[in-house]
Amino acid sequence: MAYAEKRGKSWRVRYQLPDGRYDSESGFETKQDALDWGRAQETDVKRKVFINPSDGRKPFGEWVIEWLEIMDVSEMSVQTYRSRLRSVILPQWEDTPIGDITSMSYKRWQQQLNKQHKPNYVKAIEGLMRMLLDDAVEEKLIPHNPMPTASKRRRGRHVTVEADDDYVWATPRQVRLVADNARTLRGLQWHAMILTVAYTGLRMGEVAGLRRDQLHLLALEYGKSLRVQWQGQWLTEPARHTVNKGETLETIAGLRLADVKRAGEIAKANNLTADARLRTGQKIALPKGFTLTPPKYSSYRTLILPPFLGDLLSEVLAAGAHETLVFPSQRGRPLRVDDQFYGRFWKPILVGQDAEPVRRGRKAQPALPAVDGLADMVPHGLRHGHKVWLDEQGHPRVAVEERMGHKLQGVEGTYSHTSPEMELGIARALQETWEKSAVDKAEPPQWERRRRSS
Repeated sequence: MAYAEKRGKSWRVRYQLPDGRYDSESGFETKQDALDWGRAQETDVKRKVFINPSDGRKPFGEWVIEWLEIMDVSEMSVQTYRSRLRSVILPQWEDTPIGDITSMSYKRWQQQLNKQHKPNYVKAIEGLMRMLLDDAVEEKLIPHNPMPTASKRRRGRHVTVEADDDYVWATPRQVRLVADNARTLRGLQWHAMILTVAYTGLRMGEVAGLRRDQLHLLALEYGKSLRVQWQGQWLTEPARHTVNKGETLETIAGLRLADVKRAGEIAKANNLTADARLRTGQKIALPKGFTLTPPKYSSYRTLILPPFLGDLLSEVLAAGAHETLVFPSQRGRPLRVDDQFYGRFWKPILVGQDAEPVRRGRKAQPALPAVDGLADMVPHGLRHGHKVWLDEQGHPRVAVEERMGHKLQGVEGTYSHTSPEMELGIARALQETWEKSAVDKAEPPQWERRRRSS
């Protein structure tokens, strides 16, 4: 039972914790104030809603360390979380007691973020911060999440939001022109890569991680398919692999690192000999760098290919640029979508370039025409365009979402299913789209297309 003690000019209360021990709180002006507070804590203990005030004194940085240790997410998510914590969140909150984070202090920080970063990045930072604080509430470190709720976020000056969709995606005709530029700049493989993304809707990570054995091209016209099994990522944190029956260091290196020659790196990372025998179920660490990880949201799927794309990919495999991957880098290594990718490949095939002779060891550069309306498109815009095409063609939503690697929610997700005829219908429509793109005339800019359709 709570009891009060005189301490100088103020009162201290001692109250019983859930484990039977006593804790104390000081600074009350009167004995009754101290007793009321202590009895309220003991009532919360009996109701099993007690939040120990001393837990709120834990520095936010310590909570982050504990949180990361128990998180069960993909290696890529861990890498992303650590980057955002290290660069933005911890510099602000690392030494702050978690119970001292208030709505007002959060809002002041939010204003700084909005001035320093783009909206999408701020949204991602806020999402991670909310996750950390929600989990702190679950662990009873704090009584509630101090981040403003949706209703409270509406307070303040009204901010006008543009109604128009300004995301840049490509039409079939524009895709063909971009792919032609890619072929002129770097050849067949890069031409095929653009068309593969545009006509399958693959994510760039799934393109980078596409293995030769995931293509099934020895079939009839509409029997050729592509299996989404992996995504290729450059990791700064070691990934983990659970050994399957019969696997060796070489087979794991070939499966997860797309290079059997990296078996020695796996051995070194796990203090194993090169000929070590592995046990089924054994957990081993993979070295940092390029790694094949499960696709985002575990969105494994098999896509029927339109015939033109199946034929094109057969040519790519015959050229054999890499023994494992379909789309390696220009130097025959795993593809990395970085500054060089954007500066030397992506931007030129969109905005064009003048011809340049050989200089300082760099190869001569061919002249490329600009593709009108796509100057600001990112590679993900090809995936957006694919979704738009499927919607325009009127395919069942369940088939469209499954092809995109998404899960439908609610009743529709439970009772709707994709049939072979639906998949075949998509492949046939995409073949018609490809054939039509060759004869389509130049199209108006995207903003003009939106105006005409409204």
